[in-house]
Amino acid sequence: MKKTYDRKFFRQKLLSEKKTVTAVSRLLIILLLGFPLLTRAGTSGSSRGEIDPLSGTSTRQDSVVATGKPGNQKLGFYEGEVMDTEGNPLPGVTVLLKGTQTGTSTDTHGAFRFPATKAGKTMLVFSFIGMKPVEKDVIPGKKVIVTMEEEVEGLEEVIITGIYSRDKNSYTGSASTYSAKELKMVGAQNIIQSLKTLDPAMMVLENKQWGSDPNRMPKIEIRGKTSVVGLQTEFENDPNQPLFILDGVETTLETIINLNMDRVASVTILKDAASTAIYGSKAANGVIVVETKSPESGQLRLSYSGNYGISFADLSDYNLMNASEKLEYELLAGRYSPMEGYDGFVDKLQKMQDYYSRLKEVLRGVDTYWLSEPLRTVFNHSHNLYIDGGDQAMRYGLGISYNNRDGVMKKSNRDGMGVNIDLIYRKKGLLFSNKASMDLSNSDREPVAFSEFSRANPYYRKRQENGTIPMYLERKTGLYGEDMLNPLYVWNIENTNTTKDLALRDNFTMEWTTFDALRLRARLGISKSISKTEAFKSPNHTDFLETEKLKKGSFSFNQHESFSYNGDLNIIFGKIFKNVHQVNFVGGWSFSESRSEASGYSVVGFNDDFHKNPAYSTGFRENQKPTYSKDRRRSTSFFMNLNYSYDNRYLMDFNLRADGTSVFGSNKLFSTTWAVGLAWNVHNEEFIKKLGWINNLKIRGSIGNPGNENFDAYISQKTYVYNVELQNMFGASALIQKYGNKNLEWQRTVDKNIGVDLSVLNNRIRVTFDYYFKDTDPLLVSIGMPPSAAATSLYTNMGRQISRGWTGTLNYVFLRKKDLSCSVNMNARANHSEYRDIGDKLDYLNKVGSSTALNRYYEGGSPDDLWAVPSLGIDPATGREVFLKKDGTQTFLYSASDEVIVGSSVPDVEGIVGMSFYYKKLSASFSFRYSLGKETMASALYDKVENITQDNIGRNQDKRALYDRWKKPGDKAKFKAIDDYSSTPMSSRFVVTENTFSGESISIGYDMDAAWLRVAGIQGMNFRVYMNDIFRISSFKEERGLDYPFARSVSFSLGVRF
Repeated sequence: MKKTYDRKFFRQKLLSEKKTVTAVSRLLIILLLGFPLLTRAGTSGSSRGEIDPLSGTSTRQDSVVATGKPGNQKLGFYEGEVMDTEGNPLPGVTVLLKGTQTGTSTDTHGAFRFPATKAGKTMLVFSFIGMKPVEKDVIPGKKVIVTMEEEVEGLEEVIITGIYSRDKNSYTGSASTYSAKELKMVGAQNIIQSLKTLDPAMMVLENKQWGSDPNRMPKIEIRGKTSVVGLQTEFENDPNQPLFILDGVETTLETIINLNMDRVASVTILKDAASTAIYGSKAANGVIVVETKSPESGQLRLSYSGNYGISFADLSDYNLMNASEKLEYELLAGRYSPMEGYDGFVDKLQKMQDYYSRLKEVLRGVDTYWLSEPLRTVFNHSHNLYIDGGDQAMRYGLGISYNNRDGVMKKSNRDGMGVNIDLIYRKKGLLFSNKASMDLSNSDREPVAFSEFSRANPYYRKRQENGTIPMYLERKTGLYGEDMLNPLYVWNIENTNTTKDLALRDNFTMEWTTFDALRLRARLGISKSISKTEAFKSPNHTDFLETEKLKKGSFSFNQHESFSYNGDLNIIFGKIFKNVHQVNFVGGWSFSESRSEASGYSVVGFNDDFHKNPAYSTGFRENQKPTYSKDRRRSTSFFMNLNYSYDNRYLMDFNLRADGTSVFGSNKLFSTTWAVGLAWNVHNEEFIKKLGWINNLKIRGSIGNPGNENFDAYISQKTYVYNVELQNMFGASALIQKYGNKNLEWQRTVDKNIGVDLSVLNNRIRVTFDYYFKDTDPLLVSIGMPPSAAATSLYTNMGRQISRGWTGTLNYVFLRKKDLSCSVNMNARANHSEYRDIGDKLDYLNKVGSSTALNRYYEGGSPDDLWAVPSLGIDPATGREVFLKKDGTQTFLYSASDEVIVGSSVPDVEGIVGMSFYYKKLSASFSFRYSLGKETMASALYDKVENITQDNIGRNQDKRALYDRWKKPGDKAKFKAIDDYSSTPMSSRFVVTENTFSGESISIGYDMDAAWLRVAGIQGMNFRVYMNDIFRISSFKEERGLDYPFARSVSFSLGVRF
């Protein structure tokens, strides 16, 4: 059974009577709060007790948390024990005389005792976070046993938007909240990896090039794209990325990725207009709201959590030739065929010599497996230590974390450590909260891409007989080919690429509750980050083979600093009138500013690998000089949210927000966004209640027009760059760098959503379904400019992008007993987008990508469509490809004008199927990802089966280049003639349908709360074993992780509460 209170407190007091604390604890306590540490104070007439932070002893026996009229010991004592439904003692339970502030809290063993205030029977009130309140009559001198039950309403029943929290029953928007326990049930890597398994609207795009590289940030989408895909390469920020909120303040994807999961209390995904509208012009791509844990009141507690695991490369999708296959392929492909003419005889002798020398090596058993050289099996670990405590007035927490993440490629890693301090002070109606954190990280990148090893020929030896690593595997012979460099040589010389990051954040909140229905809140967040990257390339690097000695070797330095602040002032009102009219109102003003500076330089000319300091260089690169850039953006907003509920049956949300930003044109500085949400709690209707088997049925719908500000700061402004090399008596000249557009409009998206939430049969079956329609109008695009215009592009508005799709979840509990629960679950999503009203204004993007990409920007086309010329296959008679023209005729000649849509890179349907199992304190979770109907461009077929030129035939290729290419007339082959070196255009032959099934997450865990642990001073312990991305089955074999392989991982997490 789910135990909410296990996440809220630790049952052992770190500072207890007649026990001393360790020197480390004393130091932390003194630094955090000073001396004396803890006090228990009441009103006039109350007793006062203190804990000595040096000795750890209490100066009083009974820890009274709140007192009113003092008790009379002559009357006796109220005493007893408090436990949960399983008989476990509950420490930290507040025990008060009903209607007063007189009382105490339970100790480690769940016991309480304090002086009686009167003779005879009286009533005590027992309360604790996550448990149902209990009222019980007691008599002085007679012990009572109190059993507390878990609160039915869990965290998932509350939607946290980052600005306000709302009961899910009265919420009209499409949103999902996940607790820390749910996130860690799936994985312990980071929040994003867990969310993509839990929520079908969350899409983490697979990066086939960089795989599991720990230094690459993932691409994330919620419900598809809202911006032109081609702009992702032109903007620093991904315009399709959602907005991230951490403790009510905007933050970055990198901060969320680096956040230790043991600090997270909950994560909420806001998906539709009704839920995201409170963030207005920044919310068109959805919002991810992360709340970190806050310290709990009570005696000082200590908790530790650690994650330990191994990761290893997934090479199951590689299909490379071995040494004998590669040599046979080269022979059939004509690599050893002599030239015609007078020089043919000499060429034949040289080529036959090359062939037989390689054949000799193959016959000797040389079959080098290059893929293993840069790879390793790594042990990764992370640790988090948190100390918290306090009383009803003051709570505090100190956390220290460390994360070691080595990549599966040697010399790549990302290590980080952090410190966070949390303080909460509450006095009557005032609340002050401050969360400060500092994070440090250090990352190293691998010096050679994995593709260099995958392309190395297996008939070459890695090392010479004396063990040295040669620079060349083979030197060029003949007219064609190239010098074959040894990737191990570059790997082992001194090349470094290191990045160091420092991030400081402080979030302060002040809240004043004037009376029960009205709260005023002010919030301010400040962040500062510094990133420094140093890259050294050895003068012995093969990049400098043709470089003069004084320019061999290089060193580059880049630094990026940013500072931002944002805040808001809110008024929050909530009240129920006549027991049926519930009104919630939130109004406020927000403001933000961000500034960043980037600078760097690159120098060349080093004598050796040991003197890397730039002072030892001979100067800057030719025609280059230091770089510097600076940008700033500001925004301000006024917003309101009105929520009305009638008898908890008919619900309405109305949102209105006015935004201003410096990003868009000076004539379009402000924009207004709005949203309306309606919902009907059908299950609260009397005719549904009479049925008895429907627990929850909500029908909801919303419409609104959130915006998108994920663009560069100066896209609307005309900018110049000084040409300091051309100066006159008036100074340096200036050149146009970018044209401005003062009429550049905001990119807004009309977002429509209709959804259903259903629970039946005592919540055994739960279903959620959403259908959405998004119309982004106008789009912000970059159009090409003629060379005479100086600048290459201009940002403007044109056209629309329409996205439609659906998401759904199903959970069925097929077995439910007292200590046993089994359920199966499934989620799914589908999405389709298309361009409207763009005409031919983006044809320049089509021309640029015609030979290198399959995406196009055509009227009525989709950003996910794959365009290519239809292919009818390989002519059995000639081995040439036959193309289908738009007029239906066949031809051997390729023409880009014949290209059509041949597939979509988005699956027809994708999601998770899984199962959960609970038996007492044992739990297990199994999540498997499926993807159906996705078309993909088979890069291995295009680059390693065909398009193998005479210059790169000396590199290793896919086995299908040997077995599946046309060899003689009459062959029914999938690929053109094996000896055809001509360039192959992108045709439909290279677009394949891929269906996949993978083991995304498997975990088994156990919670321990045994008596023998408490004897050892441990109040609780839990552990869980994970397997993530442990297998993948695909209908098509395609290389993944070209420059950095994907990884599989097995890990173990441990949590201990003292």
